[in-house]
Amino acid sequence: MRALVCDGPERVALREAATPEPGPGEVLVRVSVALTCATDFKLVRRGHAKIPFPLTLGHEFAGAVEKAGAGAMFSPGDRVTSAVSAPCGSCVDCRAERENLCATAFERPLFGAFADFLLVPERIVKNGLRRIPSGLSDKAAALLDPLASVVRALGRVKAPDGEDVLVVGTGPIAAMLFFLLRGKEGTAGPTRRIVVAGRRPEKLAFFERNGAEVARIADSSRLPGAGSPPPLFSTDLSSSFPLIIDTTGDPDVISELPALAANGGTVLLFAGMAEGARVSADAFAVHYREVSIVGSFHYTPRDADVALALLASGVIPVPSLVDARRPLAEWRDAFDLAQSGRAMKVALVP
Repeated sequence: MRALVCDGPERVALREAATPEPGPGEVLVRVSVALTCATDFKLVRRGHAKIPFPLTLGHEFAGAVEKAGAGAMFSPGDRVTSAVSAPCGSCVDCRAERENLCATAFERPLFGAFADFLLVPERIVKNGLRRIPSGLSDKAAALLDPLASVVRALGRVKAPDGEDVLVVGTGPIAAMLFFLLRGKEGTAGPTRRIVVAGRRPEKLAFFERNGAEVARIADSSRLPGAGSPPPLFSTDLSSSFPLIIDTTGDPDVISELPALAANGGTVLLFAGMAEGARVSADAFAVHYREVSIVGSFHYTPRDADVALALLASGVIPVPSLVDARRPLAEWRDAFDLAQSGRAMKVALVP
């Protein structure tokens, strides 16, 4: 079979590899579609704290069971998608329903979907592999992993209907946050002002087409030796936001966000940052205005179930989010499309 293997930063190649045989409890999936993701780009660029090299890239996928090992509760032909991690279910965090923080959940993360076949380990078969509901497309089902992270993030904060929200960043995660906050076809609940801020005009145009108010992030929010930082946005937002969600992972941008939060508001940090990164916080806003800064990492099995149900409900307009398709052999072009901003997500098809 073919597999897109990354041996280390900037060392990626499409190779021939032996097709694995599933052992007891394991499942071999014939991949039908796998989506580009910023996590894969991060791996290629600088590695990841929880995912060691070498590995086959790709983790947002859908496919059909090709073979099932003894004891696996799946059969050949079952259409499946999956969570990436497998919590143990018995540690302190798992018992407290914080399975996303389980110390062993990422011992064998489910990567390898940029390939013809994907071997799903026993623990993920038990805790992460899910059958795709009838009528849900493979392309939509492949969004399970990122959407589950978005579900987790919104569960960490209060986002009452009708309250203003600022989403910082314009990638696929920002898009999924926007669609969930907006509701299906923009009709769920009282009207809410959602502002999406970013730097790329083509991405901002995407959000404008879908009904968001947009603001452009200034080219540099903080210049060394320049004294006070310039305004974060090139346009005046004229509002204090009860909820601000950062999807950029940019410490300079994040440091400016508490000033834009309403009294008692929340700044949610969604994006991961490089090990050792530091973010400064406005102590006045945190103490005197009771602005909270909250983090969100990964998701729990319950979040994955909610995400699959949301995909089946149609709340995410999948064709506008997965807006390009390439064969696996054209992975370089697919990566370039997504990283350049010319596509939100690209579906790679073996």
